[in-house]
Amino acid sequence: MWGNLAEVISRFAPQHHATLHPSFSLSNPKRLHRLFSEAGFRDIRVERIRREETTESFDEYWAPIEAGIGSIPKVYLTLAEAERRTVRDEVQARLAPYEPPDGKLHMGVEMLIGCGRV
Repeated sequence: MWGNLAEVISRFAPQHHATLHPSFSLSNPKRLHRLFSEAGFRDIRVERIRREETTESFDEYWAPIEAGIGSIPKVYLTLAEAERRTVRDEVQARLAPYEPPDGKLHMGVEMLIGCGRV
């Protein structure tokens, strides 16, 4: 859902890598488990879940990005207008496989959920 956007923007704003990719830094279940353990948790569980999201169109998906809602869109807004157009066009092309004939955009996001007891 956000990976394509972060990846494309990174080409134009590599100095913002830490801002664009923080959520992806916890994509390893063993690392997340270790962080919980180091923080003093016990009976730790890490579970990968997938959520499906449907938006009415690519434009609906793109509106919060243009509005600068979130850290990744804020970096997007720092780009020059021509770069923003290029980013939008490339992200739209990358997401085209998730847009069936109904025009809606069907995407999923995977995340790790960790929990434990102190």
